[in-house]
Amino acid sequence: MEFDRRVQIRVRKPGTGKRSFGSGYLIAPRLVLTAAHVLDGMNDAGGNPLTVSQPDAGGQEFPAIVYWHPADETVDAALIEISGGHGWQTPESLSDLLTRPPQRFGLIIGARPHPITLTGFPRMQKDPDDGRRLDEQLTGHIVPGSGSLAGRYEISSSDPTLPAAPPPGSEGSRWSGISGAALLGDDVPGGDMLCGVVGRDRQADSGTRLTATTAARLLADDTFRAAVAQHTGWEPVLEPVEAAGLLTPAAAGRDLNSPAALLRADAEAVAFHGRDSELTDLRTWCQEGPPTLAVRVLTGPGGQGKTRLARHLTNLLSHHGWVAGHLRPDLTDYDTPPDFTPLTTALPLLVVVDYAETRPRLLRRLISHLHYSRHRVRLLLLARSDGEWRTDPLNAASAVRSLLAAAPVTALAPLIPRSRPTQDRRIAFASAAHGLACLLPRISTVPAHDWTALAAALHPPDDLSDSRYDNALTLQLTALVTLLQHGPKPTDIPPGTPAEEILLQHEGRFWEDSARAPAFKLNLPTTTLAAAVAAAALTGAASKDEAAHVISTIPDLPADKAVRTAAWLARLYPAEPDRYWGSLQPDRIAEYHASRTLTHGSILLPALLATAAPGQQAQLITILARAAIAHYNAGRTNDSEQVLSTMDTALDTAPLAYQAIQTTAAALPYPSRVICPLAIRLTTTLAHTNQELAAANPAARQPELARSLSNLGNRLSEAGCRDEALTATEEAVKIYRRLADSSPAAYEPELASSLSNLSVDLSQAGRRSEALTVVEEAVEIRRRLTADNPAAHEPELARSLSNLGNRLSEAGRRDEALTATEEAVKIYRQLAAANPAAYEPELARSLSNLGADLTEAGHRTEARAATEEAVKIYRQLAATNPAAHKPDLAASLSNLGNRLSRAGHRGEALTVAKEATEIYRQLAADNPAAYGPDLARLLQFLAPLLAVEGDPSGALGATEEAVELYHSHIATMPSALPPLHPVLNLQTKLLEALRREEEIEEVRRWFRENPLPPDSHS
Repeated sequence: MEFDRRVQIRVRKPGTGKRSFGSGYLIAPRLVLTAAHVLDGMNDAGGNPLTVSQPDAGGQEFPAIVYWHPADETVDAALIEISGGHGWQTPESLSDLLTRPPQRFGLIIGARPHPITLTGFPRMQKDPDDGRRLDEQLTGHIVPGSGSLAGRYEISSSDPTLPAAPPPGSEGSRWSGISGAALLGDDVPGGDMLCGVVGRDRQADSGTRLTATTAARLLADDTFRAAVAQHTGWEPVLEPVEAAGLLTPAAAGRDLNSPAALLRADAEAVAFHGRDSELTDLRTWCQEGPPTLAVRVLTGPGGQGKTRLARHLTNLLSHHGWVAGHLRPDLTDYDTPPDFTPLTTALPLLVVVDYAETRPRLLRRLISHLHYSRHRVRLLLLARSDGEWRTDPLNAASAVRSLLAAAPVTALAPLIPRSRPTQDRRIAFASAAHGLACLLPRISTVPAHDWTALAAALHPPDDLSDSRYDNALTLQLTALVTLLQHGPKPTDIPPGTPAEEILLQHEGRFWEDSARAPAFKLNLPTTTLAAAVAAAALTGAASKDEAAHVISTIPDLPADKAVRTAAWLARLYPAEPDRYWGSLQPDRIAEYHASRTLTHGSILLPALLATAAPGQQAQLITILARAAIAHYNAGRTNDSEQVLSTMDTALDTAPLAYQAIQTTAAALPYPSRVICPLAIRLTTTLAHTNQELAAANPAARQPELARSLSNLGNRLSEAGCRDEALTATEEAVKIYRRLADSSPAAYEPELASSLSNLSVDLSQAGRRSEALTVVEEAVEIRRRLTADNPAAHEPELARSLSNLGNRLSEAGRRDEALTATEEAVKIYRQLAAANPAAYEPELARSLSNLGADLTEAGHRTEARAATEEAVKIYRQLAATNPAAHKPDLAASLSNLGNRLSRAGHRGEALTVAKEATEIYRQLAADNPAAYGPDLARLLQFLAPLLAVEGDPSGALGATEEAVELYHSHIATMPSALPPLHPVLNLQTKLLEALRREEEIEEVRRWFRENPLPPDSHS
């Protein structure tokens, strides 16, 4: 409660010379909220019929006008605007409208009484000597079940009141004059929430009973919201009062102390625009479907706009009767689990969970609570990527696992895709530059300048059509650094410097300036300050003790300045509640800075890991893994490799805590070739630890062991470590068989998934008959499960069918293979239509398989169409996320080349095969074990095409390279032997044409010594 906002309102009555009286509350410097009936009978003729006074500031009356008076008589509220030019002084609590909203608005969402407070100027506090109205503060409760049918609150209080006889002939009460007082929720984290405005006294037999118009009724009015926004610069948003401790404030403070702060999602420096189709889709998902709990996942790289979109969605829904908010980001798996009871409501509820991949256990606890609701609940999860964090059971209840498994996953598309005219991006650049220029004067370290004029004259970059501008943050970041570099104090940078690096040089001035402040007087080099900022971004700190441990690891930081440096970091970037340190924002800038500081040697990673708590370790590894992927996707492959190498070396001497490994391994994207070695290291350690725990307590630990072995098998297979993958997956299947025997409902789904994985590993090992048997068992289990629960199990049935098609094709059973693959494609088409991001990769993979099966069946036209569709999907996916989808694109191009060649289109086939070869060369250079065999197979296909096109030397070179690759893999991958025979046959023919008899004899001798095995269909 801000006492300096309380005002008294006087209204002249017509024909009497008298004035009525009411209370009011300032919600903006000149805007007063009061009860509508206070204005009844106001005489507009002459003089000042309406005045407002501040009893805390001398009581002078100022003229005012009625700004908003609703036509709905059941809404007993009005807005009064104080006229200008009469010496009105803005209260201190309203003097800063730039950094935070002047008033939050709250809604009681539960059924239990909630404490409130109000203050006004009732008749019982009228001074008998001078007639002044003194103040009265009332504490009481809103009882949600009273007055709700009338659309109002009823406030009950047992506080004693003063006697006050009404004037003769009046029907007033002792509370006359309190009308218009603001009703504020008590003990609300993050600031008072205005829940309503007092209407009338119910004149209870004992105690006090007052009515109030709810804030929800106020904010449902477009004109009211527009008036508040116009007078404050902040769009008012309705927030749940009881859940305020669990959710972030709807309008976070704009502590814009540095250039980077302008790019934070909650700063909203650039106006929200576009995303109409996404908003329509999300609102439809919220408002339609059964009134139960539904879960959805929204993925995208950092800066794609996930948080801005979700914030806009929650704000919109809050105006239409929904309870909506974002779970606090500082609630993690490592904290004491919060009580989610305050989220219990009969109203429609939307909860947004950002960073979902980093807190999978908290997420499952939240779902467990929300699952019991009998009303409409929607849970929107924001994550960089899908992965184990969603699909792993993590000991959750069956209903929770099913909800997550069936959750649609949507990849957020670029705000302005390259398919649109480049002019659209130029307009967006200009808009971003203007919005940022309006706020730049508030940054103390930025020189004074006419930034808006500069923004208007600014020319956008010439390469706005480049794929990197698919990312909304990249475009806004470029606009910001272009402004700064054309301003009065640019930094000296070489051409081609990443925009992140340029911004950080400007941000460094903020660090230097704040570190020189009298409160700190650090006098440290910029490199040391930068290292401290990077350490805080990597680990965070919940307390001063945690901060002290982290800060002690920074090289070149004098011990006598450690405490002040930790305090400086706490002031530099404000933290979430219950945290000591905040972080440089946006996340992508922090990730870039932390990774570059690390690779430059300014942070000692082993020391930092050794001193970090488990939650800090998990945050550190996750941030650096994200940075490695971002560097790779931006073409900075050397930076990516250096980050991963530095982490690998550090982990040799500073092992992670078990819980940190669990969280990090689940958060890493899958598939992702870039961070595959890191993922293997973590999952291997996790599996070994689980083996030790399971040996001591098999009943409790074997499920976790089986999951970690299954995940390890997937990661090893992705890396091309096929023998090790087979060993891990076989052990997982063995454990899941035992678990499923005793508890089929709980473990048959995991058994089926492991069997499907095992079939792939057996096939890679050349054990094709066993592979077919295993996948047939997986399909049989999935069919039974899908019959009972299609939504939960149909995706996995499609995956098993796709694997079955491959195995049948390997066995030469072409017709059966085609039938299985067609069924898989049919299911994936349905799934991808509803959830493209989750199932388009699988659809493309099954289409590629279908192309092969159709070719074998002689349906070459249909085969080409299916394969071209697969290539088209993979091109789109690889353009957005090359680290994840380049291998798939190469494989689909290889298949397309095969289809074209068989159809007689050898020129087109050669073009496609060359593109695929180039991609596979890049992949094999980074990971020979995983992609060397694929490159060899493609070279084997490329060689005859080159020969036919009149390039015999190129053809021979392709066969020689293929032979060398096959030879290098035979020892570890027996399945490489069969395809080596035909490529050597081709090589022999090419050598014969060149009359190179000695080399021909060497090849023939190898054939005699290495006959094909009987179980070969090469």
